[in-house]
Amino acid sequence: MAMAITGVFFSPCSFAVLTGPDSKLFVADLKGKSDLNTADAITSLTKKDVFNAQGASILTAKDANNSMVYSNGSGIYLDSDTRLDVKKFVQEPFTPNRYDMDTEPSVSQTQAYVSHGLVGLCATKLVAGSNMVYSTPQATLAIRGKKVVIETSNYETRVSVLEGDVTVKGSNGDAGQVLHGGQEAIVRSNAANETSSVVHIGPIPDERKQFLSDRVAMACIAKRTVYFEVVEHTSSATGETTQAIKAEQVVPTDKPTEFTISPSQLKP
Repeated sequence: MAMAITGVFFSPCSFAVLTGPDSKLFVADLKGKSDLNTADAITSLTKKDVFNAQGASILTAKDANNSMVYSNGSGIYLDSDTRLDVKKFVQEPFTPNRYDMDTEPSVSQTQAYVSHGLVGLCATKLVAGSNMVYSTPQATLAIRGKKVVIETSNYETRVSVLEGDVTVKGSNGDAGQVLHGGQEAIVRSNAANETSSVVHIGPIPDERKQFLSDRVAMACIAKRTVYFEVVEHTSSATGETTQAIKAEQVVPTDKPTEFTISPSQLKP
């Protein structure tokens, strides 16, 4: 069986070199078993875990899901039987602002790969100079939208934009096509020449809107549960000062009323 070769339309040189403390992912909630695979070990995730994002692979089991938050404030939901590889996630040092959790605190660069499954994104507003690129076996996605769902298998990727904009491209050499809120695109593999192409762009079907909204809601709920700050540590032995990103949980004074979904209630 031939697989599509993922097209890349953002060259490495288009990303500035960022220096800062190791960027993090915070586990806001989970149902069932999710594994974290790093260069050092494979471990099971638990709620409130914080780990280095770059180089991490997260795999959810069947009948499992989880929601996490990047240290730039973007929320992400992984449905059952989903694998996410965070190829790159770096950000500049920042001063935390717990009163503005809708805008990321500093310039960041995200490159992630979804090999299979479903990912819901509830992104913060990216500041100038930031990039968020997700790829699948069929597509490369430049995400500027706030609410996006990516569904992928061996032969097809479906991208649904609930809010914002996403540029989607297959690997057949065509220019990327821009999706706006309320639109979806389907990108399919071509087994004959091992490429992929966008085969459909149109409005999100009414019967899928609630399904997609529920998945994104979990990512949006997650991003309201934590904020991140940069702490400094000075070595008594060397006098060297290093920085680290620390997650701080948020207890809202007013519970949100727009979300009523929980991980255990999600249905296919």
